[in-house]
Amino acid sequence: MLSAAVRLDAHWPTHGLQEVRVRSTPKHPYSPERTRHFGAKGKALSALLLIAAIPTLHSSTGDAQTSNGTIHGKVTDASGAIIPNVSIIARSATVGGTFTAMSDTEGNFRLNDLPQGTEYSLEAVGSGFEKFVRVGLIVRAGLDVTVDVPLVIGSQAQAVQVSGDPPLIDTQNAEQTVNLSGELLRNVPITGRHDWSDSLQITPGIISASSDAEGGQTYFLRGSENENHATLLDGMDVGSFEQNWPSNTISIANESLGDIQIKTGGNDASSPAAMGMVINLASPSGSDLYHGSVLWLTGPAGLNGNNVPNGNAAASATEQPDFAIGGPIVKQRAWFFASGRYIHRDDGISQTSTQDAFLREIAPGFQTFANQSRGFVFLGNASVQLSDKHRLMGLFQFDSRKQDGNYQWYATNIAHGQDGGSAVGLRLLSQWTSRLSTRFLISFNNKGVNTSLGAIDGVGGKPEIDIYTTDTLSGGTLVGQGASLATLNNLNSVTTNPASKPTITGDLAYSIPKGLGTHELEAGYYLEPHELSKTTTFYANNGSLIQENAVLNNAANPAQGYTVFNTESVSQSSLLTSYIGANDYAWYVQDRWHPLQRLAVTAGLRPDWISSRDEIAKQTIQHSWNWAPRVGATYVLTKNERNVVRASWTKITDITNASYLGANAIGGTNTPTTTNTYYNPDGSVLSTIVTPGTSASASGRTFDPHRHQGFVEEWIFGYRAQLPGALTLDVSYIDRNYKDRPAAYDTNQVYTNTGTGTVWSGLVNPALNNTYFITNNRWNYFVYQGYEITVSKQTRAVQLFGTYTYSPDHIAGTWQPYDPSAILEPTKFADNAGIGSVRGYVTNDYTGDTRDRMWQRNQFRSSATYKAPWNLRVSSTLTAQSGTPGGPVITTLTALGTPYAGQFGPATRSIGGRTVSNPLATAYRFKYANRGEGQIWCPWLVQWNALAGREFRLTDRQSVEADVNIYNITNQGAAQQFVNGNNASSTTFGALQNVQLPRSAQISVRYHF
Repeated sequence: MLSAAVRLDAHWPTHGLQEVRVRSTPKHPYSPERTRHFGAKGKALSALLLIAAIPTLHSSTGDAQTSNGTIHGKVTDASGAIIPNVSIIARSATVGGTFTAMSDTEGNFRLNDLPQGTEYSLEAVGSGFEKFVRVGLIVRAGLDVTVDVPLVIGSQAQAVQVSGDPPLIDTQNAEQTVNLSGELLRNVPITGRHDWSDSLQITPGIISASSDAEGGQTYFLRGSENENHATLLDGMDVGSFEQNWPSNTISIANESLGDIQIKTGGNDASSPAAMGMVINLASPSGSDLYHGSVLWLTGPAGLNGNNVPNGNAAASATEQPDFAIGGPIVKQRAWFFASGRYIHRDDGISQTSTQDAFLREIAPGFQTFANQSRGFVFLGNASVQLSDKHRLMGLFQFDSRKQDGNYQWYATNIAHGQDGGSAVGLRLLSQWTSRLSTRFLISFNNKGVNTSLGAIDGVGGKPEIDIYTTDTLSGGTLVGQGASLATLNNLNSVTTNPASKPTITGDLAYSIPKGLGTHELEAGYYLEPHELSKTTTFYANNGSLIQENAVLNNAANPAQGYTVFNTESVSQSSLLTSYIGANDYAWYVQDRWHPLQRLAVTAGLRPDWISSRDEIAKQTIQHSWNWAPRVGATYVLTKNERNVVRASWTKITDITNASYLGANAIGGTNTPTTTNTYYNPDGSVLSTIVTPGTSASASGRTFDPHRHQGFVEEWIFGYRAQLPGALTLDVSYIDRNYKDRPAAYDTNQVYTNTGTGTVWSGLVNPALNNTYFITNNRWNYFVYQGYEITVSKQTRAVQLFGTYTYSPDHIAGTWQPYDPSAILEPTKFADNAGIGSVRGYVTNDYTGDTRDRMWQRNQFRSSATYKAPWNLRVSSTLTAQSGTPGGPVITTLTALGTPYAGQFGPATRSIGGRTVSNPLATAYRFKYANRGEGQIWCPWLVQWNALAGREFRLTDRQSVEADVNIYNITNQGAAQQFVNGNNASSTTFGALQNVQLPRSAQISVRYHF
C-alpha cells in the first residue's frame, strides 16, 4: 500500500504539495525509486514530519542577459536551524548532465544557469539526515525558482519525496514578464506562420498588425516601435543592427523553441537597453536520451475564404516541413540539439474592390499575385559539461531567406527582398561556490536586409510610374493627392543593406545572507563593439529617369489613361548612401535586497556608453553616456503569499539602431543631385527644382555634440492575487513618457519677421536646399497611459488566459523649431489620438508622420486549451483591437477657398541659378482646431482561431499528433490601414486597405520520439 500524507500548516506553505517517503538505491540517475511501505505508525510518523518536509516555493526574474533559469533556497532542520555543507543535486531527463551545489554556512544554495526544461528533480543529501527529493520542478527562461529544503533526522537510505503544483504568482519581483513554452506555441492556433514571434500575439500590452507588404505581423509595445525590441537567443543578441525587427530579420521554427520569456515592463538593470520588449528565446538542450520530431504542415490556397467583397483577399498557401533532433554526443558529458525548417509560403496581397478596379483599368492585363517567401532556417547547439562547476555551450543559427515585399497598389511583382542571416555564439557558465557564479558569452550576427544586388534580382531598367487621382500646387511644385492608385514598371531604386553586430557579455552574481536582510548582488557588462550597417542605393534606368508621377485624365474613368505631371532623375546610377558604425559599451550593478520577509527591493544602475560614427564622412555623430537607474519593489500583503502589490520606476535607454543613429529618414551622407521637372496639363514646364547632392565634404548635416539615445521613463503600479481554483489576477497601471526622441530641424531657411507676420526670405547656404541640425527632441514627448487586467486559470485539463488593456495617449510640449506648422498654425499643436512614431525626424508636421498603428486604445487577448479524453485536445484564441487612428487631419488652401496669395513670401525663388521652393507656401493646413480633433479610426480588428487534434501513442516514447488549425473562423474582413487617413481634400480620404487575412485552414502531422 502506497502511503502519502499531506498536512496544511501555517509555518510551511504547502500550495497543494504531496509527500511520499521512499527508500532507494538507484542504479541509474533516472531509475524510479521503490516506495517504502508504512503501517499505521508509519502514517502517523509521516504526518508528524510533514511540517519539515514541505518546501516553500515562489519565483522571481533572474538575469535578463541569459535565457537559462535558476533554483535557489535555504536548507534547515525541523526546528528551522540552518544546515551547512548539504549536497544539492538537480537533474532532468529532458536536459543533459547534473547540476550541483553545496549549502553555505548560512544554509543557502544556488544553482544558476540551468537549461530550461520540465520534470527537474532536486535532491538534498546531508550527513545524519534523510535524503530530501523535490520532483516536478519546471525551469523557465530567465526565472529564479526558490525551493527551501527542510531536512529530517534519519538515514540517507530513506528519502522524503515531495511533489505538487508551485505557486502561480510572483511574490518577489516587480517586473512584468510572460513565459511561454515552445510546446504551448505548438498547440495554440495563433498565426499560420508557426514562428517564434507568434508568442508576441498573446502577450499583454502588445499591439499586433499585419505587415502591409511582406506578410506576417509587426508588434508594438505600449507606444514603442517594431524595431525598439531586444531579442536574445540563449543569451546572445540576434537582433539586426540595421533595424531590429523581430519578425523579419529573425526566423526560428517552433520546433526550435524550448521556452520564451517576454519582458514588457519594470525592467531591472540586468536587462539590455531597449524601449520595447526584451525577449529571451531558449532553445532545447540535448539529453542522454535521443529525442526529436518531424512535422509536415500544409495549408493549400483552396482552403482560404474571401473576406474582401469584389476584391482580393490576402490568401496564403503553405507547405512547411520541420525537423528536430537531440541527444548525447558523449553520455553524461556532451549533448547536441538541431532543428530546421524549409519555408515555402505564398502570402496573398489584399486589395479592395476599388484598388482592384483601378489596377485592372490602369494596367490592362493585371493579374493577382502573391508575395513569395522561400528559404531554409536552421538552429543547432552543443553543450559540454567541463566539470561540476563549468558548462560550455556553442550555438549556430541561420535564417537567410527570400521575401517579396509588394504593396497593394503594385501592378506586378517588382519588390524582391532578402531577410535574415546567421548568428554564432559561445557561452561559458560557472558555479564557483554556492554564493558565486559567473557567465561569459561572445557572439556575432550578420542579420541584415538584401545582402547583395543579385539576391534581390537586380534593379529595374525603366522609370517607376505612380498614378494619382488629382494633384495640387504647393510651394511652386505639383504634389499628387492621397495615395498612389497604381505603381507600374519597377521601383525607382533598390538598396542593399548588410549589417553585423558582435556581442560580448559577462555577469557575476554573489549572494550575501546577512546584512540588514539578504542581498543578491549582481554586476556585469554588455559590449557591442563595431556594429556596422552599410546601405548602397541602386537607381533604376541608370539614374537618367527614375520616376514619373501622373494624374488620371478622367478620375471617373481610369481607362482613359493618365498624364505625367512630374519627372525625376538623379546624377548617378548607384551610390553608397549610408555607412554607420557604433559601439555600445554597457555595465550594470544591482542589489536584490530583502530587508523584511514580505518586502523585496531591487535597485540598480545601467549606463550605456554609445559612440556612433559616419564611416563615409569619417565623423563622430554620437558620443554619449546614457544613464538608466531602475528601481522596483514588491510587498506580500497576506501570510499565505497569495496577494502582492508591486511598484517600479525605470529609465530605459533605447537600443542602438543604424537607421536612428544615421538619421536615414532625412537622407544619408551621400545623396545624388536630383532634378524634378513639373508640367502643366498642356505639357509645358511649370518649374524645375534641382536639389543639390550631398557628400562627405558637404553633407548638409550637423550633429549636436550632446546628442544621445532616446529613452522612456516608466512608472508601474500593480496588484497580483492567486485566487481559489487555480485562478490568478493581475491588475496594473502603466505610465510611459517617450523622451528625447531622434529629431532634426532645417537650419537653412531664412525666416524674417515683418509687421504682418513671418515670410521666407531665402537660404542661409545657397549651395544646398536644406541643412539639418540632428539632435534630440526636447520640445515634446509622447505619453502612454495604460490600464491592464490579466486573468488566468491553470489546471491539468484546462488552461485559460485573458487580458484587456485600455491605453489613452497624448503628446505633451510644443512644436520643434522651424516646423512650418509652428509658423503657420501655432495654436494647433495638441494631439490625443494618432501622435506618430518614436522614430522621430519629422521636420514638417503637415506632411510628416502618420504612422500610428501603435496607438490603438483597446486590446483584448484570450486563449483556452482543453485536454479532452481519448488524447483529444481543443484550443482557441480570440483577439480584438480597436483600430488605428488616421493621424492629424489636413486639408488644402484650395479646398478652404483661400489659395496661396504670397502672404509668406513668393512660392519660389531663384537662388544660385536654380529654383527653390518656399516651405511656407505649402498648400496644406490642419482642418480642425487642434491635431487630435476629427481624427478617423480604422474598424475593430477581431480574430477567432481554433485547433482540434489528437495524439496517437505508438510506444511509451513515440507518438503521432494530427492537428487541424482554422484561422479567422468567422471570416472577419476588417481593414487595418487607411489608403489616406489624414488628407481630407483627397478623393481617397477615409478609404481603407490591408484587410486582415481571410478564413483559412492548415493540417499538420507531427511524429515525436
